[in-house]
Amino acid sequence: MHSHTDGTDLLPRDGFIFGEDSSGPLGASPIVQWRTRSGDLLVSASHHGYGYKSVNEDRVALAEVDGEHGPDIALFVVDGMGGRERGDLAAQLLSEELVRVVRPPDADVDAEISHLVKDQIETVLWQLPNRDFVRRILARWRSQWSNENDIDAPGRLIRSALESVNAESLQSGELASGQLRGIAEILRELAEMSSPDITEIALRRTQRRIVTQHPGPGMPDACFVGALIHTEEDGRRTLDVRQIGDCRLFVCSREGNIRFRTIGESVIAEPNLEDPKLPLTDLMAYSLHRNLVRNSINAPKLALKRYRKEDLPMVLERGDRVFLYSDGVDDLFSPEELIEMARNTTPENLVRDLLLHSERRMKYVSGLLRAQREQLPMDLKMKAYPQVHERLNRARVEEGCYVEAYRDGVTGRWTKPPKCDNTSICVMWVG
Repeated sequence: MHSHTDGTDLLPRDGFIFGEDSSGPLGASPIVQWRTRSGDLLVSASHHGYGYKSVNEDRVALAEVDGEHGPDIALFVVDGMGGRERGDLAAQLLSEELVRVVRPPDADVDAEISHLVKDQIETVLWQLPNRDFVRRILARWRSQWSNENDIDAPGRLIRSALESVNAESLQSGELASGQLRGIAEILRELAEMSSPDITEIALRRTQRRIVTQHPGPGMPDACFVGALIHTEEDGRRTLDVRQIGDCRLFVCSREGNIRFRTIGESVIAEPNLEDPKLPLTDLMAYSLHRNLVRNSINAPKLALKRYRKEDLPMVLERGDRVFLYSDGVDDLFSPEELIEMARNTTPENLVRDLLLHSERRMKYVSGLLRAQREQLPMDLKMKAYPQVHERLNRARVEEGCYVEAYRDGVTGRWTKPPKCDNTSICVMWVG
């Protein structure tokens, strides 16, 4: 992949992944800028943060390809999970596969989609109770496939399965009402089947590579959020979201109004932090357990987060800003705070301000933890974290926000309960 750029170059056609090298202080982390062929500006940063983490388990992955009607763009922020279990490896592998699958043409990707569709169709057909009937359908369906060296299009596979079920039903003579209902249900399920998403292929490939490259105990894991931006036939540009876990994405207008925001897949849902009457118990539950996710790439059932068809895909407008970031940013800033930081400043200065604020806030929390641990005996040092958060959250209840008092006498106020973590962000200014 390419090295750091000054922002005057176009996004490389083979994609760009960064975050592995995050040496130096957080506030001075390099800011990476690219222009797209559609005139957008991409500004990103990725760093291991400040505090207890010295390895960056986050990655930012970017790609631009030639679509049917114009440039298509893919933006991803990937958050590795597992710490000692090599979350950085999972993030790197997933980033590589996400960039690979969005770069057409790729015969390997097409073949994998085809094989996956075949498996899905067979799974559906075997739901029928009559095994002989299923075997006849399968034999008829498989006879319609092309040679093994050819790749069968998913739509063709699904259509031929529907035709095979219908044809075999007609040749089977009179069927019982229960069998007819079962066949109707299978036909409905086949008719509603769609081709697997390319990001799903990337996830499956990542799973296989993790097993190969990390045979030891533990399992590297990751979650991610992605924006897929497509140029339509009429020239409009639409944005769709791919998400697993608690990385965040939101889109705001030129005026700063939020047009869309994702919902994190955390075990503890984010409460309304603007509510002045939010009880301490809810704040503590969220503050301590917010980074426990219900979904990841190694979850037992691989499933991308779904949003309503009325919300996505959405049409982008000139001047929109698309924010993607990991939980290290989400733990410190609300979308409203990020929007306010972006007012009357340049894209590069926005990201620089975010890095500087992040470093200051993480240092503040780390200092509180260090001071608290020094007061506790060895067997109670692990309790420093909840005690510090209780202190901060009690102050939030009394003040209506989180209050920080820095050593230089400056006082700051935040919306989110603070935490030290890896920090990655990508912002797109729509041209």
